[in-house]
Amino acid sequence: MTMPLTVPRRSLSGLATALAQVTRRMDHRADLIAELVTAQLVTACFVPGIEHQAAAAIVRTGMPTVEHQRRTLQWRIDEHLFLDTPARTGVRVLACWDDRAHRVRMHVAEVGEPGLWDRIVAHFTRWEMTGRPVPATSRTNGSGS
Repeated sequence: MTMPLTVPRRSLSGLATALAQVTRRMDHRADLIAELVTAQLVTACFVPGIEHQAAAAIVRTGMPTVEHQRRTLQWRIDEHLFLDTPARTGVRVLACWDDRAHRVRMHVAEVGEPGLWDRIVAHFTRWEMTGRPVPATSRTNGSGS
């Protein structure tokens, strides 16, 4: 059985355009992640706050176009991805616990226009200096990344 479509052709065109934009954005995001995974990591300064449970919400407060993802690669190694998909830039941070030094060491890779890592460091430094405020949205729902 077939049903006639009662939606104006313009609406369908708009829907198709929006779907194409979302698909392209997801392709750009996947390309960005693939490029970050293969980029060379370099030793970086330790940035307090990146390991915070509410890091994604903290990032959103000062850099709304940047998405934060965290995953544990091994027991003492976390990977953090900071993706600015519209700008096609990204940063990958490996945070590794060093048993000998008794502290976290960070290694970073950046792709796209340089400067996102510097913005992340500055943002978390400001966050630290203002008393480490946790955004209300992360306090109520418990989401961090």
